[in-house]
Amino acid sequence: MTRWDEILTLPVQNPTILEFSAADITWSMVEGWKDSMDRLALIPFSRVGDFVRGESNNKACPTRFHVEARRRRSPTMTCKPKVDGILEYILYWCSFGPDDYRKGGAVRPSRSSCGKRKTPAGRPNTKRGCVCHFIVKRLIAEPSLALVIYNHNKHVDKKGTPCHGPMDKMAVGTKAMFAPYISDELLLEVMSLLYVGIPVETIMQRHTEMVEKQGGPSNRDDLLTHRYVRRLERKMRRSVYELDDDDAVSMNKWVENNQDCVFFYEDFSDNDTFVLGIQTDWQLQQMIQYGNRSLLASDSKFGTNKLKYPVHSILVFDQQKNAIPVAWIITPNFTHGEIHRWMGALYDRVRTKDPTWQLGGFIIDDPLTDMRTIRLPGVDFLMACPSRLA
Repeated sequence: MTRWDEILTLPVQNPTILEFSAADITWSMVEGWKDSMDRLALIPFSRVGDFVRGESNNKACPTRFHVEARRRRSPTMTCKPKVDGILEYILYWCSFGPDDYRKGGAVRPSRSSCGKRKTPAGRPNTKRGCVCHFIVKRLIAEPSLALVIYNHNKHVDKKGTPCHGPMDKMAVGTKAMFAPYISDELLLEVMSLLYVGIPVETIMQRHTEMVEKQGGPSNRDDLLTHRYVRRLERKMRRSVYELDDDDAVSMNKWVENNQDCVFFYEDFSDNDTFVLGIQTDWQLQQMIQYGNRSLLASDSKFGTNKLKYPVHSILVFDQQKNAIPVAWIITPNFTHGEIHRWMGALYDRVRTKDPTWQLGGFIIDDPLTDMRTIRLPGVDFLMACPSRLA
């Protein structure tokens, strides 16, 4: 059996957990280049992000993987596709490498000789020569699948010694003990506090008190700095949401720049207004966690009196019955027969991440809505709530 015949007959692995790592996958050894053996597996391409986050949250050696190199090929090709053809190639590397800025470490010539950039590609103070990396290939033969090649799965330098994390004795007492960046949860929390007007000094005072109460830093989030929060505040203050005087042009620009957060978009047309569905990765995780076999609620009244375009919010409820917004839909006006335009896309997005996910019921705040247009597979019932959701 040839190499690619063997690869294409491998089972597609799709763990049912939200984020998964190399430990949750059964790896196969297949002959590679120059008689070497490649350690690889097949996963759905839509779950590559879950695998990257799972590997980054490794408790034994927390880190963050960044895209070191990427190549894409147009899906529409005139030439005959090859069985080993690749639509997309992505090289993910541990953020503590590949360069080594420690004393006596090796730095790639392209990094040491180039001039300073306005926006540097990496953080030199975190580069410790880690060789841990993996390759993701999207195959032409199976565009929905990703071939993950993970030959270098140890967080060590070229000498084979640990270069960051708890196993590195030289990292004790430094930031290299932890992940190079704060978590998405803390980032969202800090940005939310800044958005509602909480001063930077107050945020840092509360954070410092919490760290002192637990006896000192135990993870990367505990090392949050005043400078980082101040930089976030400055970034939010300078951000511009209106990218063009023309709403249609402005919307197209925003969608193009934030494709990872857009699950549904239909532009202005002669018969229909535009519809924009927004959901971040964090919101998707909350929807999977708290919405599975539970209730989703719809609030279509937010911003109708003060915003140019109202925001339709989809909510789930945690164990304390607190409402968590897991998606937003923005459109000039809501008509009863158009909810299915984005509801199906949202349902499919969740099911792509977790095929076992089921919705127990759907609460709406407009009794005039045609519930038949939003009935979905797996939804046992729908409720109509005539008053606005609290």
